[in-house]
Amino acid sequence: MKKRTREKVALLVFALLVVLGGSVLLRYFETGRSFNVAATGVDDVFGQMQGYTAIVFDGTYDPMDGLRPPRDDGDDAAPASIGAMVLSELSRLPLALRERPVYASDVRSLYLEKGAGVVTLDIADPHRYEQPVILTAGDRKVGVVYVDYYASKKRLAALQKEMTDAGAQSLICLVPRLSCLATPDGFQTVVVTDDAEATPGAGEGSEGVHIMYTPEKDQVGVVLLTALNVPSSKVYSSL
Repeated sequence: MKKRTREKVALLVFALLVVLGGSVLLRYFETGRSFNVAATGVDDVFGQMQGYTAIVFDGTYDPMDGLRPPRDDGDDAAPASIGAMVLSELSRLPLALRERPVYASDVRSLYLEKGAGVVTLDIADPHRYEQPVILTAGDRKVGVVYVDYYASKKRLAALQKEMTDAGAQSLICLVPRLSCLATPDGFQTVVVTDDAEATPGAGEGSEGVHIMYTPEKDQVGVVLLTALNVPSSKVYSSL
């Protein structure tokens, strides 16, 4: 075999090894994250959450909003729609017959008992986080910021730097809609508070960031972060 041919073959083999190595590495990271999320579920079930951080918040989405007729303060007549009539009848049910709501305080106590560090967010009033806030969960500091405008990559980087400079090890962003962010990169989790088109309580990965949509009222959303900041989420509709 001529020298030039051998060189071409060697280069081709090297290129194939590089591609194969990259695929294996990518698969490793994907599998590693899946393994971490699965391990979180197991630890949660067995109540061994030392080293974890739980971000807890009450649900805000009201599935009955679409049934409510426009309010007319001057009208004291009977309900003007089927939806209004249903709401009126439900409100008359004895408390014992209604499903008991779950509160963030209940879930907070649950995770404290499991040994996790816990912070509770007031999603109903996200404007309190318009300026970045640093919260403490056990020995971990969590940075939280609310963005209700279109934030460029430069603006987001500045907010993230402000929080990390203040000691935050985990970064949480609250937004009414995901379109407010030029990119979710740099945050461990983005919580979407007011997207009527999304499935309440749904969690999904996007560009290495966990996206969670706030659950329904009387439910509680939880974002779980491992010691390595691998995020996952779940919703409590009962305890």
